[in-house]
Amino acid sequence: MTETDSTESGSHAGDRSLTLQIAARLDNLAMIRTVVGAAATFDDVDMDTAADLKLATDEACTRLIRASVSEATLTVRLDFHSDRLGIVAFTQCLTGDVFPIDSFSWHVLRSLVDHIEVFERDPSADEAGRIVGITMSTGRHTTATVHVAHG
Repeated sequence: MTETDSTESGSHAGDRSLTLQIAARLDNLAMIRTVVGAAATFDDVDMDTAADLKLATDEACTRLIRASVSEATLTVRLDFHSDRLGIVAFTQCLTGDVFPIDSFSWHVLRSLVDHIEVFERDPSADEAGRIVGITMSTGRHTTATVHVAHG
């Protein structure tokens, strides 16, 4: 597990990415969870890893939405790689620490994914608040195969 407090991250979408842009509202969390779970399952991620990704995305997006400016758009991007699945979520936020590393929320996030990074950047002239986001990734965990001998 690696983590970084703050970087100029956010990266760019690849050719195997899915991006969802949605109003930064708590009542949209169910849709985000559904999309993440369906995309992970469709990409043959095992069920436990898909469940962890759904929970981590829900926790991260909840933190971002609660800190967002009025009328903000939340962007959630899933990046599919042969060895891992990455999730990037970001929105325009008010001032304050969105992901304090001494919080229970941060502990939950760290336990659900293999890598986590928080990033922020100053707003452009037409943005209402600074951009705050999180990048999370987890490896493709293989499930044990059970062989039964018939005698």
